[in-house]
Amino acid sequence: MTTYSVLSEMVEKARSQPQVAEELKGFNKTFQFNPEGSEKFYLEIKDGSLNLKKGEIQGPSATISGQDAVLSDVLSGKLDPVMSFMSGKLKVSGDIFSAQKLTSLAKKFRK
Repeated sequence: MTTYSVLSEMVEKARSQPQVAEELKGFNKTFQFNPEGSEKFYLEIKDGSLNLKKGEIQGPSATISGQDAVLSDVLSGKLDPVMSFMSGKLKVSGDIFSAQKLTSLAKKFRK
């Protein structure tokens, strides 16, 4: 699966759970994903809602880059995000703390 399809499934699952909107209140961030070998996209979290869109957004909170397979495996839990970052397989620029929060949110919606 591509990074976009993995994240798309997670977003749909999150939207079906009312407690997610409550948990995300006040967490207004945008994440630009630049998977190598695949189309760029971004995730916008605003006022408790999640919006996943193809393309690029100006001034994201964080930009996450790497091979599409690596990004997909990190989101699906097959690869550890910290180890992937430390080994250079995953690159994060901008607000790294928000990116860490995103990975903890992803853990909740893998199942």
